[in-house]
Amino acid sequence: MFMKSLCKISLLPAFVFLGFSFAFAQTEREKGIKLYQEGKNKEAVAVLEKASRQTKDDAEIWNALGLAYIKEDALKKAIKAFEKAVNLNPQDATYYTNLAYTYLLAGKLDKAQEESGKAIKINPKIALAYYVRGAANVYEGDNSEAIGDADKAISINPDYSAAYVLKSDALLYQFGNRVGGGSKPIDEIDLLQRAKDTLEICLKNCRNNSQVELQKERLDTLTVFHDYFSKNRDAVLNAIAENPSAAPIVQPPPDPSVTPMKILAKPHPTYTDKARQDLISGKITLAVLFSESGQITHTLVLKGLGGGLNANAVKAAYGIKFEPAKKDGKPFSQIRIITYSFTILSR
Repeated sequence: MFMKSLCKISLLPAFVFLGFSFAFAQTEREKGIKLYQEGKNKEAVAVLEKASRQTKDDAEIWNALGLAYIKEDALKKAIKAFEKAVNLNPQDATYYTNLAYTYLLAGKLDKAQEESGKAIKINPKIALAYYVRGAANVYEGDNSEAIGDADKAISINPDYSAAYVLKSDALLYQFGNRVGGGSKPIDEIDLLQRAKDTLEICLKNCRNNSQVELQKERLDTLTVFHDYFSKNRDAVLNAIAENPSAAPIVQPPPDPSVTPMKILAKPHPTYTDKARQDLISGKITLAVLFSESGQITHTLVLKGLGGGLNANAVKAAYGIKFEPAKKDGKPFSQIRIITYSFTILSR
């Protein structure tokens, strides 16, 4: 789904407080960590940078500094800080996990998978490490592996709400891939049911759920699409081409009583600065409900990209103007596939 960015997750830092022979370093480190925990990230960066210059062999200072850099969206600096923490203490899985998380945020998926794998090898009980690897797998289209990683994260921490969203998204992407490959939606509807069930479990049982509103929104959308395909068992997801006047890629049997839906305007989503910076390109596939009211009421991301492009694609889809399909003169709702292409032009 990733209608909102997949990376809307909470970093779970695990600080390990150690004793030091350097009173200055100990005082500055604790001050920097406290500032970070209070959300005073710029101040935390300044204090921790100073401490790191005084005591360069303190892995925990570099780890805390990396976390503060993330909050300041200084990902390159965060990566370097976590790399120093790892080099100083290569047996601490927390540092590998934080490094993997930062690589994920930076769109370096291979690195995210590599470092999270190292963390899991050292300590197979860190839920965030499985989440990071699963999220990277989703971006690369390996949804089965992502589901497995999400399940492991949930087994370690049954209240880890982001892991439930990850699993639900991976199941939805499986649905999209299979339907896009020619399978009928009704034959794959169990994947939608499982995606729904996953969110419902967390909404009922997760304590201190930080993703309640996101999960409710996604559950509502999944329910609409699940109910549509259940009632329209022979429905075929026609693809609406980039050219609104072009014929659908898959034509249903003609029905003389039906007047086809007519696209009047289809705005194209814009790039984001983040996507340009990370050189993200490819296609985003949405299932879109063209309602009988003449409004787009629900969208479902079946194949997404990072860098904020999913949100822009969804926003563009809601801007589509159309005349609804009609049967015997009466408008009715239809679900169709929309594909948006994003290409980085070389200079």
